[in-house]
Amino acid sequence: METFVAIKYQKLRDFSEKINATFYFIRQNFKSLGKALIFIAGPPALMVSLVLGNFIGEFLQTMQAGVSGADSTSYLLSVGFWMQLLLMLFFGILSYVFTLSVIYNYVLLYEERQTNQIDVSIVWERVRASFWMYLGTTLFFAVMFLAVYVVLILPVVLLAAISPILIFFGVLGILVVLAYLVIAIAPTFIIRAYEKRGIFSAIGRAFYLIKGKWWSTAGLVLILSLMAGIISYIFLIPYYAVIFTTALHEANGHAFTGPTETMLLVTEIFFGIYYLAQILLSTLTHVGISFQYFNLVEIKEARGLMGDIEKFGQAPDPLTGRPEEQY
Repeated sequence: METFVAIKYQKLRDFSEKINATFYFIRQNFKSLGKALIFIAGPPALMVSLVLGNFIGEFLQTMQAGVSGADSTSYLLSVGFWMQLLLMLFFGILSYVFTLSVIYNYVLLYEERQTNQIDVSIVWERVRASFWMYLGTTLFFAVMFLAVYVVLILPVVLLAAISPILIFFGVLGILVVLAYLVIAIAPTFIIRAYEKRGIFSAIGRAFYLIKGKWWSTAGLVLILSLMAGIISYIFLIPYYAVIFTTALHEANGHAFTGPTETMLLVTEIFFGIYYLAQILLSTLTHVGISFQYFNLVEIKEARGLMGDIEKFGQAPDPLTGRPEEQY
């Protein structure tokens, strides 16, 4: 029997403490949060893997059969090709939005209930209620980054007309601006969820909090994202081993006629596992962003400190003042 002690959000944390708090939160909530992610965000992720496996199989078969290029062109212009791309995009966005919603709603439920025993049905109620907010924010960011890219690409075209060498600096400038924006707006989702702000107010709030703390936020996001990415690719190693073995077999004199039904099934299974792993591991980045948000709020507004001062001298509530036991 292990004693459960809830993590305090409103607290100043240095870089290592934020990393430690992120891993402790995930370890503490692995069962409940993982179950919610698999049951809610898992189905659309599996649909992506199924469509992707079929897409890869048809694409390889077409490329092999259409050596002349005629069959390849007709396939690329076919309804089936674009339908599969649209399905992958649709389920990919759905999976991403559900993942964000589950993680951030769980973070809020954890603080509200002061427990890690949170049922999937409770998380699902919050996800349904906030789905359009997360979807709208995600689509808004997609349009915003596309608009920023289009605006920034125009100077690069002008620089290319002056000298090809200047293209490098133009592209570098675009990457710098986009990287800055990605980090600056990173807390927007947790701000919208926690402070109940509109999208423009939340973005302005994110820029305010990040000001002067961009590098520490970028370092935290980069490290956690790299860790999640590296771990997730481990789940694809068996798939690449199968592909490599099959390629060696074909190189021994057997003509390649396209992926077999077995290979298509293997592709769907391994990519399904890979996408599920990505969903679970994305928790690292988003929980880390949540702790950074509360850290930045504490730095600039000292909400936790003010709350502690207000509670100073008060007797603890007998119902909430002691840690909950975890069975």
